[in-house]
Amino acid sequence: MEKTELIFSFDTEDFTSNKAADAILTEAEILREEGVRGCFCLVGLLADQLVSWGRRDVLDALSHHEIDSHTLGHSLHPVINEYTDIEDFDAAYAEVIRQETEAIEKIRRATGCGRIYVAVPPGDDKSYAAMYAYADMGIPIYADTVCDTPEGDGVWYCNIYNIEYVLGADGEDYFFHGGEAEIRAALDWLAKRKRAVFYTHPHMSLFSEHWDSVNYNKINKHPFGEWEEAPRRPHEETERFYENLRLFVRLAKEDPRFRITTYGEIAERLAARPPRVVHREDLPRIRDHLWERLYPLTEPDSFCLSDLFRAARACLLGADAWKCVPERGFLYAPEAAGESVVLSAEEVRQSAANLSASGFLPVRIGIGGKTIGPADWLRAAFEVLCGAETVTVEVGREQLPSLDRLPLARDLSLRGTWIHSDSFRDNWLSDRLRWQSWTMRF
Repeated sequence: MEKTELIFSFDTEDFTSNKAADAILTEAEILREEGVRGCFCLVGLLADQLVSWGRRDVLDALSHHEIDSHTLGHSLHPVINEYTDIEDFDAAYAEVIRQETEAIEKIRRATGCGRIYVAVPPGDDKSYAAMYAYADMGIPIYADTVCDTPEGDGVWYCNIYNIEYVLGADGEDYFFHGGEAEIRAALDWLAKRKRAVFYTHPHMSLFSEHWDSVNYNKINKHPFGEWEEAPRRPHEETERFYENLRLFVRLAKEDPRFRITTYGEIAERLAARPPRVVHREDLPRIRDHLWERLYPLTEPDSFCLSDLFRAARACLLGADAWKCVPERGFLYAPEAAGESVVLSAEEVRQSAANLSASGFLPVRIGIGGKTIGPADWLRAAFEVLCGAETVTVEVGREQLPSLDRLPLARDLSLRGTWIHSDSFRDNWLSDRLRWQSWTMRF
């Protein structure tokens, strides 16, 4: 039986309270004492504060663990969603690169860590622009995502490997008031998944509310450095939480159903895979698949629809193979053919020369004086590559794959969630995330 990969992940974020740093120290030491390496995802501004507060004890404790990124400013407005919910992708992308490069510089300067393996967005800050930016920054994994399967398979989306958070210790009452029976039940549930992220926010072991809910809910409520402290928990609740965290780690480590890992270990395995190449001999299998269903392939390799689009273009222009590269989806909703169209093989071949080999995909394609959708063109291209002299494009065929295996992405609606400002409208983010589904692969 295949073991469930279990990651211990810590959203290490409260840059408003030196007291909250005590919780980081305690939780890092609990894992170290139990012989488990955790993943502490650090906010850039907190990294600066730890140095400013002189918390060498915390930084030394973190050195035993993997250090990753939890953005530059977490809830400091404008948050990532607020500044990337614009039509101009290039401007949104550039600001993510600027801020998150600064975050990594702060984290490395404070901790001395090496490579950052994961970017964890705070709260409901799920931005397609950030996914692309992190991938281009060389960060291989995006965690706490909406782009994973309910079973925890892990999904490539926007060129970055997505892993969902599934069990938050500080969101479960039994970690503060329960004990072994509830923890064993939680482990039974996690063991049904392929991969599971067990996460916690260290500050919540001490406080009954999140630091940002009292300082950054919808607006920056106080000048930087003049923060309000969240209400403290009773001491016995905090101590029970630490006891149960240690028990959870201990039981998981002893449980043969689990293999404890880190984001870095997963990233190294992903990097070791050979390059993905679409070969000319693969074309008939791909054609048959596309006519049956507009969906990513898992055989003969893992291919997203954007991979196939670029491969079809290259092969129509004479290539025998296409080595897959980072891809993009659509910036606007793709449009299906509005009327039935018959295309000649020559028209399809000529159209390939007018298509770009990179960048976001065209939402409509002109061919032979007619207009068809990108999925229409994709199917037609593979028919021609497999020997067809003419291809009939039907009216109104689907242009985007089903997201039923990614229900959180399918149903995403960000407006009015988390601590977003009242001016945040989600004009672009939720839809554009779905329009990147041509980059989805398993």
